[in-house]
Amino acid sequence: MSRTRVIAVVSYETDGRGLPGGMHVTADRYLEGGEGLTEPGAVVVNLCRSWKYGSKGYYVSLLADARGQLPIPSVDVSEVFGDAYALFRALQEAGVATVDPEEMRARRRTARAASAGDEEAEDDEAPRAPSVPIVRVQEEDGWTCRPAEADEAAETLVFLGGAADARFRNTALAVYREWPAPVLRLQLVREEGEWKVTAVTPVPPHRLSDEDREQLCRTLADEKRIVRRGREAPREERRASIAVLVDPDDAFSPSSPETLDRLERIAQRMNVHVRRIGLDELHRLPEYDALFIRALTGVSEPAFQFTLRAEALGMPVVDDSQSIIRCGNKVFLDELLRREGIAMPRSRIVTRQTPWDEVAGLGLPLVIKLPDGSFSSAVHKVSSADEFRRYADDMFRRSPLIIAQEFLPTDYDWRITVLDGRLLFACRYHMARGHWQIRAESTAGKERYGRVEAVPREQAPEAVVQAALRAARLIGDGLYGVDLKETADGPVVIEVNDNPNLDVGYDDAADGTAIYEDLIDFFVRRIEQGPAEDEPAEAEAAETRLVERARTPIPAKATRGERHYKPFEVAGMELEYPTVDRDLNVVSLVEPAFRVLAGRGTSDVDLGAVGFSNEIADHVFEIKTQQPVRSLADAERMLAEGVQRFSAVLHAEFGARLMPTGMHPWFDPRNGKLWTRSGLRVYTTYARLFDVRTHGWMNVHAAHLNLPMGREVDAMAMHTAAALLIPYLPALAASSPMYDGDLQPAVDGRLAWILEHQARIPESCGQLVPEYVDSFGDYRKQILAPMYRALDRLPDTGAIRHEFFNTRGAILRFARRAMEVRVLDTQECVKMDVAIAVFVRAALKHLTARAAAGRVELPDHTVLVEDFRACIHAGSEARVRAPHLDVDRDADGSADARTALRHLLAGARRTVRKDEAGYLDLVARMIEAGTLSERIRAEMAPFAQADDETFTEAARRIYIELIDCLEANEPWARRGL
Repeated sequence: MSRTRVIAVVSYETDGRGLPGGMHVTADRYLEGGEGLTEPGAVVVNLCRSWKYGSKGYYVSLLADARGQLPIPSVDVSEVFGDAYALFRALQEAGVATVDPEEMRARRRTARAASAGDEEAEDDEAPRAPSVPIVRVQEEDGWTCRPAEADEAAETLVFLGGAADARFRNTALAVYREWPAPVLRLQLVREEGEWKVTAVTPVPPHRLSDEDREQLCRTLADEKRIVRRGREAPREERRASIAVLVDPDDAFSPSSPETLDRLERIAQRMNVHVRRIGLDELHRLPEYDALFIRALTGVSEPAFQFTLRAEALGMPVVDDSQSIIRCGNKVFLDELLRREGIAMPRSRIVTRQTPWDEVAGLGLPLVIKLPDGSFSSAVHKVSSADEFRRYADDMFRRSPLIIAQEFLPTDYDWRITVLDGRLLFACRYHMARGHWQIRAESTAGKERYGRVEAVPREQAPEAVVQAALRAARLIGDGLYGVDLKETADGPVVIEVNDNPNLDVGYDDAADGTAIYEDLIDFFVRRIEQGPAEDEPAEAEAAETRLVERARTPIPAKATRGERHYKPFEVAGMELEYPTVDRDLNVVSLVEPAFRVLAGRGTSDVDLGAVGFSNEIADHVFEIKTQQPVRSLADAERMLAEGVQRFSAVLHAEFGARLMPTGMHPWFDPRNGKLWTRSGLRVYTTYARLFDVRTHGWMNVHAAHLNLPMGREVDAMAMHTAAALLIPYLPALAASSPMYDGDLQPAVDGRLAWILEHQARIPESCGQLVPEYVDSFGDYRKQILAPMYRALDRLPDTGAIRHEFFNTRGAILRFARRAMEVRVLDTQECVKMDVAIAVFVRAALKHLTARAAAGRVELPDHTVLVEDFRACIHAGSEARVRAPHLDVDRDADGSADARTALRHLLAGARRTVRKDEAGYLDLVARMIEAGTLSERIRAEMAPFAQADDETFTEAARRIYIELIDCLEANEPWARRGL
């Protein structure tokens, strides 16, 4: 049985003191490579002192991944230790009990406020160290926050998943499964009977005590344990994620922190992630599937903006805007309920001009209240005209209308809480002792509340429940608290409240867990299936069948289940398209279409063999092969099927279409919008650094080809071959002659913009033609390191400090172990995109072999850049030098790009797969006929001097034909092929 090798990499030789013999090497030695350090399958334990971007430790994990080894930690894991939000969210989703840093900061504020003014205590006792965690405890007058006692706080080291403190064995392993790092320090607090993680930090070996270093050495000596724990643990995918909006400073919060703790625990058991967000986290909202508001509502309150944003995102939200508006005004409620025949106390709307006699006609005493009051505030009992005027004068300064209502004294009010038209729970809210309301406030400002008596659902009076359900249905199908009183004539509705209370130990005392389970089920049902509807009509049934067919997974031809492939053995493709309306104007329909296809709001749709993902512009998406394919003919079948399904959904649901080619011909990029459902930190960073409302960001659609890069020596030869091929690809693949409603000078308008779109940081794109490099280390020094240094000079750029920031025409994607070619415009149909991809793959393979064998003399890089720019400008008619190609030349040493492409095609025919050879015949005809861009330009030439309307309509007719080609997967008839 083969044995997996473990390599421990340290920053300095002294850091490896005591480690098992022959296991550890320095980072410099590892990065240089050599015998025994590059073999695939090894486990690389990265013990470097820093994993920061651009550090040696960063590149240890990066190159281990590229070499087909298993790094602990991976680059993705090492980066998350600087993002506490992402770190704790993953732990919470994995079921690890936590108190995240935001919650801990809120507790510290509360603890400071509680101790403010207690100068004697400050003097008598030295302040605690700021690192002491804060626990939340219940005292006689309610919940409070204080520094943890010695037995309430703990710390433990975790060595490759094993806890030094046996009490935390399971927690340590769970944390390690999410964020595997060699040594982690966990800080925990104990509250409510369980230990909760409050901090997770990596610990380098030079920071360990001698005793802890011995434990690390013992752990590393157990190679089987390292390998086993290094494997990814399978986990069931989360059903949903729900954001709960809270305001810690709200004294009238409808749910206590302990209530939300219980909600989170029950949701966790139901495989649903629930997380609290604050009023300053509106930007986080697109990361969730639904929103549950547990903060003060009202159209002028911050929570209302969250409701509007959630509704714009198509997310289920409680409370919805309609419910907030309707429940927030008692005048509206009174009119609505009375019109629908709901039994209510006698009442009337009162203005300054209403005579006292008419008010007093309700009987004395009576109750007056503001239309938008809440929590029993702005509600007064009056027994005389003088008392009425005293209260009413102040109330009229706040509202032109007030409500006068018959006074119905009872010992308690019924609170029937309704969710989705059904009873959620029932309570009797008893009046505060000696007072006529459930809440009383003394002259000193101290509040008293009446007793809350929870009543089991099955014991709630049927008449009361039915009256509440009738009233709630008039508002909507969300969550409502209906207040009622029982009278001799039957129950009467006092009011319907949005955002009703749910507090642990009070409202949930009778029905307990069932309440929270019903809440979670409600959200999941809305997320996954939407609200129940009547049986659809025939047209709706046909639409439903279409959507069901569109969601059916597309079958894929199986490839080997391994992660590492030889160069060119397989390939992957990505194609980008914008969504347009029937007049071909850009419309933002990607997110709504994703929602139809996935059955829920998402940024990614999985259809088996293909997937859809968002782009930075919210009207553009990409379709991609989910797994590598051996034959690109299979890619054509799968991608064409995916395009047709997406097009069918767009047409049926929205009357819209997909538009091919590299740029939209008349879209104004100033009207473009960023995708906001996910990746917002990345996209807003781009928007801060660059002018993203330009064509180079909002109006570019490309085809990307991904090819496995194999070993380091293979990858370097491929990268060199890409530099030799990319300059001439615009002469084959350009499809963007128009933007801003006119024909433009460049044949490849998209690449003309890409040359400039990240010009503020030229290190990120170079000249697009990739530079020559000799090794992964050289790639790091010449390409990645300058790019990262440039970012480091700018504030707050960590979100984009990744390999994807490199926008050269071919880049090494270490995370995918692939080289990505990025200079191809999207064509009029998938067949043409695949034909060009087959040519690129075969031509690269031919050039790679020649470069690896030393049979090609590398031209000066500036010559390649000049050829590239010439092809961008003139397409197949460009004059190029191409000194590395053996072609016929004019007296000045130049040749046309078409001649260069013919030569490259001849090389491609030598290496192409047999089942892909037919695509090269199609490419040969494309070379002779010219690019799609040139063919569009030729067809538009007769209209060049026409008026704007005639010119635009001619362009519209052409692009409608191109859209038809995309849907039929057929080349454009006017291409001349």
